[in-house]
This record gives sequence, structure tokens and C-alpha cells, in this order.
Amino acid sequence: MKIIKGLNHYQKWEIMIKECCENAKLHPFEKYIIICDNPRVVEQRFFQYTHYLVNIEVITWNQFLKQLQINLHLTKHHIASTVELTYHLRNILKNESFHCFESATPYPLIQEFIPLIKDFDINQTFYQEDEFESIKLKDFAHLYHSLLSCLNQYTHITLESFFDCIDFSPLEKMHIYIDGDHLYENKRQNIIKRLAQNHEIIMSYTYHNDQRIFNMPYHLFCKDAIEIDQPTYLTQSLFLQSTTPCQEDHPYYTLTASTPKQEIKRVVYSLYQKVVDEGLRFQNFVIIYPDSSYVNDLIDALEQLHIPHSLPQTHLTQYDYSYQKILKALQASTQTTFHEIAKNLLLEELDASYQDYLKQLLDYHETITPHEFIDFFKSTYPKQTQELNLYKDHVEVCTIDKLSLSQPKHIFFLGMNETIFPHLIKDTSLLLDEDIELLRKHQIPTPLSTTEQLGIHHNDILKAFLQPSYSMTFSYALQTLSGEARLPSSLYKQLNDMFHFKPFMTNQFLSLDDYYLMGGLDQNKTILNHHIHDYKSSKNQPVTLSQNIVANLYSPTLSVSQIETYNKCPFLYFIQYGLGIYPLKEQQLMPNELGSLVHYVLSININDQQDISQLVNQYIAEDEVLSQKIATSKVNQYFIEQLKKDLKITLTVLKRQLNISSFAVHDKEKKVQSDIQGMHFKGFVDRIDQYENYVSIIDYKSSAKDIDLNLAMQGFNIQMLLYLKMVTGLYQKDPGAVLYFNTKKRILSINQPMSEPIDESEFYKQYRYGGYVIDDESHSVIQAMDPTFDRRSDIINVSYVKSRNEYKGQILTSLQLEKLLEEIEKHIYELYQNMLNGNIAIDPKGSDQNATHTLVNPCHYCPYHSVCSFDVFYNDYHLVEFLDVKKILGGEEDAV
Repeated sequence: MKIIKGLNHYQKWEIMIKECCENAKLHPFEKYIIICDNPRVVEQRFFQYTHYLVNIEVITWNQFLKQLQINLHLTKHHIASTVELTYHLRNILKNESFHCFESATPYPLIQEFIPLIKDFDINQTFYQEDEFESIKLKDFAHLYHSLLSCLNQYTHITLESFFDCIDFSPLEKMHIYIDGDHLYENKRQNIIKRLAQNHEIIMSYTYHNDQRIFNMPYHLFCKDAIEIDQPTYLTQSLFLQSTTPCQEDHPYYTLTASTPKQEIKRVVYSLYQKVVDEGLRFQNFVIIYPDSSYVNDLIDALEQLHIPHSLPQTHLTQYDYSYQKILKALQASTQTTFHEIAKNLLLEELDASYQDYLKQLLDYHETITPHEFIDFFKSTYPKQTQELNLYKDHVEVCTIDKLSLSQPKHIFFLGMNETIFPHLIKDTSLLLDEDIELLRKHQIPTPLSTTEQLGIHHNDILKAFLQPSYSMTFSYALQTLSGEARLPSSLYKQLNDMFHFKPFMTNQFLSLDDYYLMGGLDQNKTILNHHIHDYKSSKNQPVTLSQNIVANLYSPTLSVSQIETYNKCPFLYFIQYGLGIYPLKEQQLMPNELGSLVHYVLSININDQQDISQLVNQYIAEDEVLSQKIATSKVNQYFIEQLKKDLKITLTVLKRQLNISSFAVHDKEKKVQSDIQGMHFKGFVDRIDQYENYVSIIDYKSSAKDIDLNLAMQGFNIQMLLYLKMVTGLYQKDPGAVLYFNTKKRILSINQPMSEPIDESEFYKQYRYGGYVIDDESHSVIQAMDPTFDRRSDIINVSYVKSRNEYKGQILTSLQLEKLLEEIEKHIYELYQNMLNGNIAIDPKGSDQNATHTLVNPCHYCPYHSVCSFDVFYNDYHLVEFLDVKKILGGEEDAV
């Protein structure tokens, strides 16, 4: 066997291809085989030296092994399918004991196991379970050996395993040229060495003996190699820590774009322009993309211009009629084994591929529920199918590892961003680098470490950069679609330092969309032009509604939450409460559904003692939508069970607070209504407590909520303040407190040993009420709320400063409350007048302070984005003010 090394991959293979053609002509009855990653491209290289390939065959490694299988009559042998491997691994995990592979849902774990098992097999990573103390390595050896014992002598994990004990001497003599850069695994190397005993083998590696990591995977293979190389500035300098600028001029260009999608469009349009301007063919171009996230946008951009390309169309099988029919049938199935379920499903009218899949399962008689079979099916049936339409003249679009000897005129490298290209290879697989190192200490072959994987990737990059071409263009995006910044990669920076990239030409050709975005108008698009004119002249704002429309659309009675919605954004109010358009109900449990359930349980059990679980189940049974959501979702069922536990804690806390407080529950779920500034409001108060002549109102919330006095005067979180005014008027009592109680379970985070008991007061402090206490100089309300506290109450947000003999915290005086309500009423009256005048502007509230913006801006979770089409060029946020609360309300600074 002759081994050839050298970094100039293209030059080395040109010599080998030329030599192969000459030898094949001299020996027409001998067989010459070229093994490479991309036969279609390499064949074109051969046609530069010969007009026919009679005794020369260019194939992939797997195609070569398939030929060996036929020639050696290994027809009984086959590779275990994903179905077989998943079936056996499921049974092994279910019936045998493991330390770290226990899982109630094994299929995601099995999907991680299968690639690693194949790596173990092809690398001959074989060791006994008791060789190491590492529990994970013990478990994996156990799993691997158990799987092998499940397979018969003709069933193999990898194609290479067919030939473990096979004699190659009966084969007709062959001359085999092999591109070995991707054939580094032990079993592949073993097959090549055994073939070399009777056949002429020429192996080629992109390798030079230095410390750069792209040489690392090939050190052992190239000790006695013959070097065929033509050093270049690139091969001598790439991936070094420091480089000097190249003095020669190179046709290297750069372009940038705002997002990856725009980057793709610019490259594709540039390619199209070059085809037209320079009279080129599509086959003169190659586009290198970094990962699968670029594929769909590439296909869209290429097909929009009708450019033929090598990317396959991908079809997601989950949308197949047969796929959905199987899932539906399984939901009604009563069978209990693989065989019975598969046999029953075969009675359905299914596509041939689905029937073939199910026939594989007829030999399996293990018990399985229809519900688990769904997980098995989703895990083992292919998630997508691909259809490739190849044209004689097309653009080659591929990842870096698939580019081989194509010799295009122009190459575009997309995604030259940090962590994107080159790839960020993480040490996160089941077999970590530390496990690989441990195995290698015992001379056990292993899969590649993360550094070696990066070395293979760098090796592919080097070969791609050495492709002879008229130009290479390197592009990157400045940010993601979500606005996160992206940086050019260190490789891009090094190349730019080495070759001083030239700016790529400005596009003259634009798609219709981009043409319009640049300010152009197609005179034939009269309707489109009319709509664009209207949009620009109105600045994406709706017209003001007439008085008649307002009267017909809006109810004369308002809830406080409605006026709060109008305050956030008039257009949101118009869509939701004017037109009555609501988003489709989702299968997930919605906050309002859970809130109603919690309120129901708390309203009954705050004075009573009924079984919480029974109350929750009763409420769900009477709500058809809620009942359906929970019945069809394991996640929702789990959530409800956790909610029952949380409610027990919540009620314990609430009853403790009531036992301590002098306030007692006076009413629950009380309907209130009143006229305020000529507006009629109505609503429900969750709980009303009373002490002597004082009333406090409590609102149960599923998350933390409080009153910001600055924002309240601008219409935010005013519901409870207005309810307090209504309640005091209804009962002719004095205001005592306006409070929020967060029903969500708290997690106590304290630095103390787990063996020590938890301080109860620390726990209860987590459940303090939000909101304000209305108190006067007698402090009778504060003392009635929590008669027990000394320094800091664990019921309300109030503390006592003994040295000054005064209370601090979230306290309002009666006068301050009165002034606050005056400001609120004045603000909502202005809102109401705008509403009556038909103002439905796209005018959402916002703030230039992040924390405040999060509190006031309705856009983040708004379901009507596609309706309002908020336009950053025409629409803006209506910024809230930062008012001088102390000056407006008066009183001590700490009081508010």
C-alpha cells in the first residue's frame, strides 16, 4: 500500500487522476476504482484526461463496500435498522439494571445512544464492563454487549462489520485510489490494510507533520507516507497564531448583510448577475453553507430566481396523511404488543413506506401500550424525506465537507461568523473527552475527541480554500433576525489579515421585494402602488372612528381592566373589545383559566375546610374546555397535580395570616359597580376583609404584582385602587388596605445546612402581601393587620423603626390615597374621551428604562402583531413619564 500525503489536496489529486487515466489505458482489462466523497464531481475531473471511463469507476466508500458484499456473496448480511436498534435498546433499558441510564421515557436517550454505538462499533471500542471504575463507562459497556447479544450473526451495526472475518483473496485484482481524509476509523483502516495484501492501494491524506490541529487525526497513518505537495502561502500560514500579509494579489472578496437571510439573498442575486453579465453557466458556481439553518432560505432564494441547484427538497413526514392516520388510530387502540398493534395498523389504508415500516414490527411480541407505541413510532420513523432534482447545469450548494475537486470559477462561503463557521464543537456527547482519554490510557480505540473532530473540520476548510477558482467571496451577517449581534469569526479575521479582502460588487439586480424596499415602483403594479401610497401617507395608523361606530362598538359599562387595556394601547382595545377578535384557544392551560380555578378553591376554603383535590376535580369536570385540555395532555395533568399541592401551602399561609390579623373575612367574590367621572365601572373583588370601621380588599394573583404609584397615576394597575373606592362607598367604611396575594409557590433560598430546621418566619416572609396599607397617625390599621410584629412584618410590607418610633414601607395616608385617586380619575377620564372620539391609534405605551418598559409595554405578548403590523419607521412607543410622586401626593418621602 502506498500512502501519499500533502496539504495541497487539489494538486495531489490532479497527479493521481492523471496517473490513473494513463495506467487504465495501458491495462484496459484491469479494474481501477476511485473512492471519494463526491463521485459526481470527481468524474468531471477525469474527463479532462479521458473521454470514457470503461475500466475506471468513481464511487463512494459505502458503494465500494456494497460491491464487496455482492462479490463475496454476503447476501444474508444486513445492517440493523433504527427500528431494530431502538426495539432492542428499549428492552435492554427496561429489563436490565443501570446506574445512570434509568429513564421513564427512554426514546430521547436511545436516539443519543445509537450514533455512539455506531461509533463504538466502527472504531472497535470494545472493553469489559468491569475494566473501569467509571459508572458511565460500565453502563455503556453493559449496554453495548447486551445489544450485540441481541443480534444474530448476520445482523450488524455498521456496514464495515460485514467484513470482520472475511477473506478478500477471492476478489479479482483491483487498483484502488482512496481519498482517506474521512476514513480514519479502525474498522475502515483494517479493511483497507487487508485489501492491500492482494490489491494495489494508494491512500491519500491531506497532511503535513506540524502541530496544527487539522493534521492531528492523521499522525498515525502518515508515518511512512510519500509527500506530494506544492506549498502555498495558504497551506503554510492558515490556522497559525500569527501571520504576515501576503504580498501577492488574490481574488478574495467580502460582503456583509444585516441578517443571514439577507446574506443569502445578496449572494444568490450576485451569482445570478454574474451569470448574466459574464455569460457563465450555473455549474461555474459553488455556495458553501455552514449548517442546516441556512438550507430553507437558500432554497427559497434560488427557486425564486429559478436557479437549478443541488439541494434536495425536504418534506416533513409528520404532515403525511398516513403519519397522522397512524397517530389517530393509536389513540383509540386497545392492543398490547408490538405485533398486535402493527397488525391492526396494517388494516388502515397507508402509503407503502408506512406499510414496510409496520411489517418490520410483526416479528416483535414484547408488551407495549398504544401510548408508548406513539413515542416509539415518532422516534423510529424518519422525520423527513428528501427529493433531489439534479440538472446537467446547476449550482453546487453544499457544506464544507462535501466540496471536492469541483474546480468552480466562483465560490461563496456563507456564515463566516464566530461559532458558526468554523463550527463550535462542544464536549457534550454521552462519551466526553475525559472518557475518551481514560479509554486510550488502556490502549482501547475510541471515537474522535472534540479537538480531533475540529481537526477534521479544519482539514475540510483548508481543502476548500485551496480549490482553484477565479474568485472566493466570504460573507457574514451582522445580527440574527431577533436582533442579537453576530461577530465575524477569527478565521475570517485571519484571512482578511492575510489577503486584504476586496469589497464585493454592489448588486444591480434586485428582487421585486428588495426593489420596492429601495424605493422603486413597478408601474404595472397599480394596486400594489396604491396600497403602498396609502400606507406611507397614513404612517401605518388607522382612521379615527366616527361617533356612530363608537356607540355601536363599545359597551356603555366598562371593567377597570378594559380601561387599563385602552391605556396600554388604543388599537389593542379596539381589536379586542371593539371588534371582539380573540386569539384561538391553545391546548396549554391559560393564566385566566388557572386564575379562575384558584379563586374558586380559595373562596370556598378560606373559611371552610373542604378537600382541595376534590374541589379542583369538581371544578374541572364542570368546565368542558378545561376538562378536555387536561384529559389530552400529560403535561397539563402534571401541572394540575402540582397546583393542588401549591394550593395546600397557599391556604396554610392565608389562614395563618387571618389568625394573626384582627381583620376578618367579610365577603368573597363580591360584585361591585359605581359611576366614576360619568363612567360606569363594574367588577369583582376576590376578598373583602373588615376590622371595626376599616375595609381592606385582597386580589389573588398567580404571579408577583404590586402597585407603582408613578405608573398608577398614568393608568397602570389601577383596578384594585378603584375597587377600594367602590367598596368603601358600598359599605360606608374607611379604606384600610389594597393588597395583592401571590398564590405561586415560593422557593426558600437561604445559606444554611440542610440538616438544620428552617426558620418559619423566613418562609412566611416570602408570602407577604403586595400593595399598600392606608394608615393614619394612630397606626390602628397596621397594628390590626399584624399585631405580632416587632421590627418587620411578615404579612405586609411594613417595618417599625424603634429609634424613631415610626412605621416605614408601603403606607399611604388617607389624604394621599384621595389625591392618588384624583390623579387616576383625571387620567382615565381623558382616556374615556379619546375612546368616545374614536381614537384607535397604534400607540402602545413604552419606556426608555428596560425595567419600566417590561411593566408597561403590551407588545411583547400581544396576539395582534400581524393585525397592527407595528412599523418601526412610522410607529413609536408612547413613553410614560417619571412623575414627582412625593410632590403630587405630599407627605413623608418614605411613606410612598
